[in-house]
Amino acid sequence: MDFPTHILVSPLNWGLGHASRCVPIIHYFLQQGCKVSVASDGDALLLLKDEFPELNVLELNSSKVTYSTSGFFFYLKLILQGNGLKKRAEKDEALVEAYVKKHQVDLIISDHRFGAFSTEVKSVIISHQLQFKAGLFSLSSSYFNAKYHNRYDEVWIPDTDTTPDLSGVLSQSRWIKIPTKKIGVLSKFKKLKSEEDIDYLAVISGPEPLRSNFEEKLIQTFSSLKSKKCVIVRGVYDQEQLKNQPHLSFYNHLKSEDLNKLVCRSKLVICRSGYSSVMDMACLGKKVFFIPTPHQGEQEYLAKRLEEFKIAPFSSQEDFKTTDLNKLKFYSGFNSEEIHQFPLPGFRQTLEV
Repeated sequence: MDFPTHILVSPLNWGLGHASRCVPIIHYFLQQGCKVSVASDGDALLLLKDEFPELNVLELNSSKVTYSTSGFFFYLKLILQGNGLKKRAEKDEALVEAYVKKHQVDLIISDHRFGAFSTEVKSVIISHQLQFKAGLFSLSSSYFNAKYHNRYDEVWIPDTDTTPDLSGVLSQSRWIKIPTKKIGVLSKFKKLKSEEDIDYLAVISGPEPLRSNFEEKLIQTFSSLKSKKCVIVRGVYDQEQLKNQPHLSFYNHLKSEDLNKLVCRSKLVICRSGYSSVMDMACLGKKVFFIPTPHQGEQEYLAKRLEEFKIAPFSSQEDFKTTDLNKLKFYSGFNSEEIHQFPLPGFRQTLEV
């Protein structure tokens, strides 16, 4: 095939991670002179519209799910919503097929959004999670996850081609039958030289009510650190702005460029160990303290793996306390020189074959 001319980029709307890691993908294709459209819903769509107000938009059906805050029921509740998610994905697929035909799209890039698919044009899926860490449901969820992946032409794994990589066993699955290739780490951030005048920066993301619980925990923690300059980026839209304190500032949401500057000004970042956050911190070479989203096995696996490599410490949300931040002196932080970012050499040529 010739190099694509019109790309439809479609991230899942579960938190902001899927949308944020699509930002460098969109920038790349725009730089290649391609037309790009975006398709999503909710906050993920708002993020991309905020970053790229000039792009055409296809609004899809809500991919929002509700979560339990307790262990076993966390996964059970997700499974019980599976039929509804499947029906919404089928409706999405009809919308996408119609858009592809009307606007001559010749490449679909889905970021784990199974409804962003077409039988008419090449469809690839961005995914680092080819197997699930979901306790008793790990095997069954990994099997069905692979079943939906195998509809696509390729899997693009957002990871470095160096050793060790970032995703570990998450990006390995015996059930994936289509071609897979690493495309480099996806991050919307660039390393900037700036004075580190912020002691603690917390970047919050993820689904409710877990996001709000995390926010409350951090506000309580930072309120006791009167001698430190602290910032919380809440990761929300359409909510009332919280009142700043003398040592603590709040932002509801920031564009990539502004958040990039804030992270580079920070001595320490506290955030979820979601894969998109891990990629961002790795590319910037930051010292980071991870607090996995409760009961999300993927995030717990990544946090434990990075702790084993002595890169970053972590704590559960329930057990986190201010003194845990003292652990940072025993960890190296990320080395950005060891991380190969998107696009890896030869990426363009693979799309011309």
